[in-house]
This record gives sequence, C-alpha cells and structure tokens, in this order.
Amino acid sequence: MLEAQTTDSAALRRRMVDCQIRTYDVTDLGVVSRFLETPREKFVAAGQDAIAYSDFEVRLPLAGGGFRSLLAPLVAARALQAAEIRPSDRVLVVGDGSGYLGALAAGLAASVVSLESDPDLSGRAGANFKELGLAAQAVCGPLAAGAPSAGPYDVILLAGAAEAGLETLIGQLNAGGRLVAFHPQAGAASRAVLYRKVGADISTRSLFEAAARLLPEFARKPGFAF
Repeated sequence: MLEAQTTDSAALRRRMVDCQIRTYDVTDLGVVSRFLETPREKFVAAGQDAIAYSDFEVRLPLAGGGFRSLLAPLVAARALQAAEIRPSDRVLVVGDGSGYLGALAAGLAASVVSLESDPDLSGRAGANFKELGLAAQAVCGPLAAGAPSAGPYDVILLAGAAEAGLETLIGQLNAGGRLVAFHPQAGAASRAVLYRKVGADISTRSLFEAAARLLPEFARKPGFAF
C-alpha cells in the first residue's frame, strides 16, 4: 500500500509539473527537478492530501487563528526561477509556513533558513526538513525582523505578499543579493517584484501577476485621519 501511495504521489507531481509549471515559462531545469522531487503532500494540513497538487494556494491554520498559505505551485516556481539561486547561495524564506518553499529552495542552494512566526508551523517545517534530509533550518520569530544571525543572504524569498516593511530584510542581503516579494494591487492580483542589491543601491523589476496572500506582519500601517 505504501509503495502504491508513493507511486501515486510521484505521478501527481509529474502532472503538476507538466500541466501547471512547464506551460508557463518555467524553464530552469533545477527548479523543475525540485518540484518533481519534493512531496508537497507532506506540507499541507491534515486532511488536505487530495488538494496537495492542485493549482491554487493551500491554507494552513495558525495556532492563534487565521491561516498561512502555501503559494500555488506555479507562483512558487516562477519566484524560484526569478531568484536565480546558485549552489553556493544562502537563502532566507520568510513566512514559510510548514516549509514547502524552503524545501524547494534547499535543493538549489548551499543552505536555507525558513522563518515562520507561528511556533507550530515552524516546528512542523523543521520536522519536514529533517525527514527529507535537507540543508534547511527552521527558525521561529517575527517575520519583518528577518534572521540576521544566519545572514547575510544571497537570496530572500517572501512566501506571501507585503505592503510595507521590507527595509530590514533588504538590509540582510549580500552585495548582488536578490529579494523576491509580492505586492498587493488594488482590485487585482499581487505582483511579484525582484529587488537586487547593487553596491549601496537597490534596483527593482516587475515580474508577473500572482495570487499571494498578505502576510499580516507586512501590512501597511493605517494613517491618521483628521
């Protein structure tokens, strides 16, 4: 029975890659391989195995209420491709939930730090990394603060959208470092944006529209009304 389940999961991953990822300009063979190798069903909530390989985000309940979302496979794949992760890179994934984006990045980079503010999800991410034998570390803490003790980083990935508050994360980039974030747009999907550190300057490039939930820690603070 276990062998049959493993075979079924591998077939679902192959279908996800062929139907959701390859058809939308994801051509990086390393990125594609990570999606074929990483069992997404290990990262969804209990009872969600049937939708683990669907083409939309999957919600993960938070201990204090609300939820964190796993990015849809296509969105995660395009973000990883845009980040241009090299085998020598150190990567930080922010708002990583149960660790799926961190697990994907771990097969591309030298090391990954998976930052999550929810203790239960962070603990689950750490268990997933250990079970899969990945070079990734789960860290629990405030998302907007990053993880400076393990930095600086060559790549930082946000596993959700941000309206504001990226300054501290950008400050944890190495020279030449890349940060991929999603910015909400009024009346539309979020837009992925690539930040690149060039000397003391930061360049930005708009990438693509994507469904990405706002990470509350990166919500814009409401202004005062007079």
